[in-house]
Amino acid sequence: MLEHLVNRYRLYPLALVGCRAKGVAYDVCEYNILMLKDAYSNSIHDYYGSGRGRGEASDSSMVGAPTAKGPMWYEPCSDDEYIYMDDGSISRIHVVGKGASMVEKVMLLDGMVILNDVNNRLSMLEDEVAALSRKVKRLHARTVMVDALFYASNALHARDALEASFWLKSAACSYMESLILSGEGVPMPSHILAQMRASGDSSMSTAIDSLGLEQANRSSVSRGIRALMHILASSYCGRLALMLIRKKLEYLSSMGMYTDAHTYICYICRGLVLGRGIGMGRVRSAPGYSMLAVAMNLTSDHTNTSRLAGELLSLCRSRLNAY
Repeated sequence: MLEHLVNRYRLYPLALVGCRAKGVAYDVCEYNILMLKDAYSNSIHDYYGSGRGRGEASDSSMVGAPTAKGPMWYEPCSDDEYIYMDDGSISRIHVVGKGASMVEKVMLLDGMVILNDVNNRLSMLEDEVAALSRKVKRLHARTVMVDALFYASNALHARDALEASFWLKSAACSYMESLILSGEGVPMPSHILAQMRASGDSSMSTAIDSLGLEQANRSSVSRGIRALMHILASSYCGRLALMLIRKKLEYLSSMGMYTDAHTYICYICRGLVLGRGIGMGRVRSAPGYSMLAVAMNLTSDHTNTSRLAGELLSLCRSRLNAY
């Protein structure tokens, strides 16, 4: 399968990245392929055509406002090219051009397996970022923790109970991302809860409570999957991107990993809402809000949400002081 991709894109430096490169992939995970854009072509699609299965929507790549973009190469609907392979697997091509930020480079190159190193460009790029990797991850961890603090504050002060629940769950997702980054890892959405568990962090219980994982079961996850698919279809998510997300969620559910599935759903929904620049007091205006509330299993227990938001806010402040 990888040989087919190398042959197809033989003019470009290629590397396997993400969970498959790290050996932690589920059977249904895609093959994430990093491609360095060649100087003589403005777009890989100028040479290879439009690329079937390409995701149309790009605004969901924003992790949160107001501070920064997160690891957008892992978001569900983007301008990356999705390719359906003969063996039933899906590959995702992440094109990196000269204008890519250092954060993008560090996140994508983390643990990469070089497949086709035209003119040694990937090896040189790997050497370039190696010395900066730790510093970049820690700085980005601080940025994402600021996001978490911002969202936790929104949860504490939101008047509407369901909106407060949305902000709390968004804060928990960002909090986990930041902790993974500070441990020099790279957050992987469908694996993020497993990554958090592996960290053994003492504050994990607060993040779990904030996500409402005690309520995650077969029934709630099944409802969440249906609602999320409706939202993504309405957001013009590419067919293969939509198929990939469904396959991952159905796999997690079939394995009884309901808490992992719920966390993944919340992660995606957070990006879909915040990527549109929707701020406090306007979450109910988000497209497909009624489905969003079902997908994330938002709660109307304002008292408990406020309590957890206060705890998470304190943790965020404490972590920021330690960075």
